[in-house]
Amino acid sequence: MLSERETRRLHEIEIQLRLTDPRLVRRFAALTGANRPAGPGRALRPATPGSLLRPAAPGSLLHGPGGSGRSVHGAGPLPSALLGVSLLVLLAGAVMVAVPVVIAGIVLAALSLGVAATVPQRRRPGG
Repeated sequence: MLSERETRRLHEIEIQLRLTDPRLVRRFAALTGANRPAGPGRALRPATPGSLLRPAAPGSLLHGPGGSGRSVHGAGPLPSALLGVSLLVLLAGAVMVAVPVVIAGIVLAALSLGVAATVPQRRRPGG
């Protein structure tokens, strides 16, 4: 939980960002599905837990192409299951690629330490 002082400071930072960077305001407005970006004269409302959980606005990227109202979950359990399986396959593929690379790195490090320990030291000039 933020203190009153921290809340005020964050509010001031948000106002300053809105005044100085209109592109950022437009980007956030597009992400949140707001109809219009907040201008300098518009009051800022603090985010409430309920406002962060609202459904995606029609026409937003999360709502489907063209604002048709289609979603992955609305098509039944098969698309969701396929997405879950594809994520597991991606994770398994990443692990299968990463493990041999890590093992090769360990082997090379051990080999270099072994070579350094067994090769006789050369005398340096002036030493």
